[in-house]
Amino acid sequence: MNTLMGKVEDKLEKIMKYLMILGVVALIIYSVRPVSATPSGPSSITTVSSGRSGLSGGQQVSAQAGNVSELNINGRSITNNWQGFFGNVSGAIVLGDANNNTFYNWNSASPQGEVYATRTASTPTWTSIRCANITNIGSEDTTLQANESSDADSVNNTFLNSTSFTQFYVGNVNINTSQNCFAAHMYNSSAQPSSSSFGEVLLHDGSNLVYTTLLSPKTTGFDNRSHDFEMLVGENGHNGDTALTTYYFYVELG
Repeated sequence: MNTLMGKVEDKLEKIMKYLMILGVVALIIYSVRPVSATPSGPSSITTVSSGRSGLSGGQQVSAQAGNVSELNINGRSITNNWQGFFGNVSGAIVLGDANNNTFYNWNSASPQGEVYATRTASTPTWTSIRCANITNIGSEDTTLQANESSDADSVNNTFLNSTSFTQFYVGNVNINTSQNCFAAHMYNSSAQPSSSSFGEVLLHDGSNLVYTTLLSPKTTGFDNRSHDFEMLVGENGHNGDTALTTYYFYVELG
């Protein structure tokens, strides 16, 4: 009898050990399951420089009684609707824990991904992100006091319904050319937009507009210097408005 009981106890002990091993394995598998990356606030942003285009002084033209003169006048005005940002992005893809302890990271000299900017202090709902629609565009023009039809630099006339951008992901959400996105391309070294660099797409999370620029690593930009990104964000400068607007930036590297 004692022998039989001993065998039963041995089997129960083995079963318990087996179940414990399964439990540990299951816990390990659960703890390392992949987590989808979403945009996050950058560790820091440094303003290197800031400036604006200058206005020219008056140009001389002689007038003489009895003459009728034909003039071709070329001028420039500073936009009342936009602020431009450009620069470089550094960082790494990180594997770490909830306490920001780094298990491993992957640094990149030519980062791929996106930079996001929005005026809302609360984090955008990234799972609800989508391409901005024409109603969102109109709302932004209203906020900027831009006339959609007569202002050449309105949102509606700057970001056009476009398929000339590379598809990308915001977390798990795919943004592609089949979604009627509104996009623009900032100027490169030839003072022209290029469909292969400095693309910017307008996104919306259901409540807020999100200006989104796709990184173009080490690309010669508008000032003949190398940049990772160039982007526009809306800023109302009509009727002498000089109030500053706060934008909140996020970055997603991939």
